[in-house]
Amino acid sequence: MAKRKPVQPASTSHTVPHNPSAGLLRRLGALLYDYLVVISLLIIAGFIGMGVAHLLLATGAATLPEGKDASWLLTSPIYSAWLAFIICGFYTWFWTRAGQTVGMRAWRLRIQNADGSNIRITQALIRLATAAFGLGNLMCLFNRKAPRAFQDIWSECEVVVLGKQENLEMLNK
Repeated sequence: MAKRKPVQPASTSHTVPHNPSAGLLRRLGALLYDYLVVISLLIIAGFIGMGVAHLLLATGAATLPEGKDASWLLTSPIYSAWLAFIICGFYTWFWTRAGQTVGMRAWRLRIQNADGSNIRITQALIRLATAAFGLGNLMCLFNRKAPRAFQDIWSECEVVVLGKQENLEMLNK
């Protein structure tokens, strides 16, 4: 029988520097910035949605019940799904591309996997589903040594604080 060679550990020359985990206040600051961006996107999406609704009514492709005007369409599940798509699309796009939203760049935060890579679309959707509109961040209060939010645990990723130079490099990518 041939002898098996022992498996050598992988080279550690490409290790990712470990940045500190983001605390609650930084997360909430970034969340506030992002809410302002999301609100502006929802206003634009609302105008687009109402424009499409008026176009459908004007062409006769859609009709309204007696005594209702176009604003009645705002109660439609399709309109709500459109706005939810905008919100999910915003976060998923930024998290999977660079690991940072606009607010996270301002607060030097990044969402990443343990190896430093960007998160996948499924991880982003899990984060959105488990974040509870930001309330999942309150779990950071229970472990101050390595704060992790509820959505970090479920999506198997981490939110880290970048150094100033690292944040600038992320911006230039």
